[in-house]
Amino acid sequence: MRWFDILMPSRRQVFTGCALVAALLTGVLLGMTLTAPAAEAQATRTFSGDAALMFHFVKPSESSAFEGVMERVDAALDSGRQSQSRGWKVYRADNDITGGGNVMYVWTIDPVASGADYAVSTILNEALPEEVQSLYEAYNGSYTDAQLKQLILNLDLVRDFGG
Repeated sequence: MRWFDILMPSRRQVFTGCALVAALLTGVLLGMTLTAPAAEAQATRTFSGDAALMFHFVKPSESSAFEGVMERVDAALDSGRQSQSRGWKVYRADNDITGGGNVMYVWTIDPVASGADYAVSTILNEALPEEVQSLYEAYNGSYTDAQLKQLILNLDLVRDFGG
């Protein structure tokens, strides 16, 4: 006789109930994990360091679209987010560190505006609500199909050789 059949009927019901709750929790946790990237697209983007670097890996065919969106972000920053725009620069790298033929763009933000939201979708929506949908689609569509699309580095100053 199996150990499960030996248990009293009430213990068997408790065991079955616990197993169902565990399965339900596992499903909820997996569901949250699998849907997190979609929710991340609209996430707030803040930086915790004194400065920050953000690497963007873009399809070569979409580099002009990415740069076009950055032009619109620049215009949007001029309408009330000057503290952010002061230290924010966008560079295009001359080599591809991913080996996938991508174009790498690097944001340098120094100094970081403490507590400011650097999410492109938020900035565009505040200043250019009539354009935000098409701009965000161009921005999002410019990223490589590889798993690594962005890489964020928060930087804390250790030594300033110029000061």
